[in-house]
Amino acid sequence: MKLLTSVTLSAVFAFASTSVLAEKPDFSKTTAAQASYDFSKNKPATGNQLMKSSTRHDFSKTAAASSEYQFSKNTPAKLYKVSLPSTQHDFSKTSSLKQGC
Repeated sequence: MKLLTSVTLSAVFAFASTSVLAEKPDFSKTTAAQASYDFSKNKPATGNQLMKSSTRHDFSKTAAASSEYQFSKNTPAKLYKVSLPSTQHDFSKTSSLKQGC
């Protein structure tokens, strides 16, 4: 069992160290990193490149927003009794205190 654990740990360490030692790209060697590079010559982005997320919802487009919608036909919600767990713990009942550590 110890041999298996040792081999497993050695393999994990070997794989982890190779990713750490991997060559990282050096962006200082790119053409844009040169002092003579003219950013004003770059082409502007066209179109909507990013989707804009919105946290607002247009409720005027829902079925309930129409004047014909009858709220009286909705089924009532079920009431549930939720019991919240206690945040206090009685440590005098733990097994470590009973054994006399």
